[in-house]
Amino acid sequence: MDGTTPVRVMLVDDQQMFVAALRALLEYEDGIEVVAATDNGAHALELDQAIHPDVALVDLDLPLMDGFETTRRLVAQHPGLRVVVISGLSSNGVAVRAGEAGAAGFLFKGGLHAEIVDAILEH
Repeated sequence: MDGTTPVRVMLVDDQQMFVAALRALLEYEDGIEVVAATDNGAHALELDQAIHPDVALVDLDLPLMDGFETTRRLVAQHPGLRVVVISGLSSNGVAVRAGEAGAAGFLFKGGLHAEIVDAILEH
């Protein structure tokens, strides 16, 4: 990014409270614009084609299509998209599987706000 154009972020998580809180936090960050949010992977694929975000934060526990498959499909569909997987599960094996699916990063949902912002801006 050139520093003046905000990083366009799509949130993919079925926990509405988490999405609302994350959106509220990110709205106060310079350089980040939340352009979409959805609660399932199939809709994330449609939104990606329509709005072309720079970064997608994808939860692993999604209805219809899990976060691993959503990540695989998003990366295949949009090679320039940076997918960061977020999960309530913090095991190393989960992070490895997310990387194998094409995720550029993995964050534990219990992590600090600054870690999430850093992962988004690490473009």
